[in-house]
Amino acid sequence: MSNIGILFTFSLLMGTIWLGLSRFQMRLESSWPLVYYLFLVIYLNQHELVLNPYVVYVAVICALFVRFEFMNERVIFFVRILEVAALAHIGYCLLTVLLKAF
Repeated sequence: MSNIGILFTFSLLMGTIWLGLSRFQMRLESSWPLVYYLFLVIYLNQHELVLNPYVVYVAVICALFVRFEFMNERVIFFVRILEVAALAHIGYCLLTVLLKAF
């Protein structure tokens, strides 16, 4: 992996940690998670076999459900938990890639 790939991986890891920690405090209408997921899908398409695409797309769908909420608060809470679990897996995979690079 090149230096730009390592930098992009590190920035995605920091974004994953930020989103995972602040997901329950941020407003539901915030579009910042969707910007993060745009960069995550770009990373997924550029670097194959690093992230599990099913986990990434489950997290994207959860973020879309939370952003365009048509559900009650209990269902939104469950969707947020599912998204944070997917983010934990994504963060672990990105951290292992960074540790292998160094």
